[in-house]
Amino acid sequence: MAARFYRRKSSRSGCLKGVFGGCFSLLIFFILIISMLSSIEFPEFDFGYGEKVNYTIEMDSLTTEKIINASFSWKFVSNTLAKKNYNLTFRLLANEVRKAVSLIDRISGMTFEELGLDPRYEYRDPEIQAQYVWARIYQIVYERSSPQLKTISEGFNEIFRNENMPDNDKLLFVISFVQNIKYDRPGGTLDLFSPLATLSKKFGDCDSKAILLYVLLERMGIDCAMMWSQKYKHAMLGVNISTRGNYKISNGKKYYFLETTYPGWTIGDLPPDFKNKRFWFINEVDSKETMVRNKEKSKINEREESSKRESKPTPAAP
Repeated sequence: MAARFYRRKSSRSGCLKGVFGGCFSLLIFFILIISMLSSIEFPEFDFGYGEKVNYTIEMDSLTTEKIINASFSWKFVSNTLAKKNYNLTFRLLANEVRKAVSLIDRISGMTFEELGLDPRYEYRDPEIQAQYVWARIYQIVYERSSPQLKTISEGFNEIFRNENMPDNDKLLFVISFVQNIKYDRPGGTLDLFSPLATLSKKFGDCDSKAILLYVLLERMGIDCAMMWSQKYKHAMLGVNISTRGNYKISNGKKYYFLETTYPGWTIGDLPPDFKNKRFWFINEVDSKETMVRNKEKSKINEREESSKRESKPTPAAP
């Protein structure tokens, strides 16, 4: 039997028949409208972050030395809920960047004595030994890096003046900048970048980004400390400000945990996987007393030849 197809009758005779001539005419009409719209250039919409701000910080605008450009873009929300896109370019002296990169290489091959540590610190307990070694490594990196970031710090101050930022927004602005730097592992024996190297490479891991933020905030007058854990293989920054959350005490001062690895973490937050504060070591690596005590012993600038050393543990995080 032949199959039959029935069309159900309706009070309507086709789609808008009499106006566009049925469904086919309606389809042609929509095609024409879409074609017209595609030929029109509409303004770019950026909902929530309409204003884009560009800044450049130069280490030395008068030099003829080779320059390395490092550009960063991120979004910042102030305490007044003002939202802006910031584009910041650093013009870094290539020679200073080379010094920053080679610094870590030299440190990685140093003995206890060359680090400025008493050889008796070579404990059998690797965790205790790592505390002394890494406290000294971070201290050397901080001491050598702070002068290199002087111009960069002054550049941030200029941004603060131009943006008319209150003190709390200055702090959050620098934190958000460092948190938005791409996360990746530096590799090498120490798995660490010095601050200027992190800026030039445009990425860093937990302790590389933490020591960068350490230098920037200390130059702003904010008291900081390094925090790291051998158990968790992670490092964070501690900031001594009036706030709430998780903290460790050093020399009678509260240093609140600050995660620098990724955006979104606020001061006082402690990742759930790293929540046992007993496994966190804290050290004020910018302590003047400690620097003076170790300065005479440190031979970082006098080392003329390298020798093979055992790899030292790193607190770098995944």
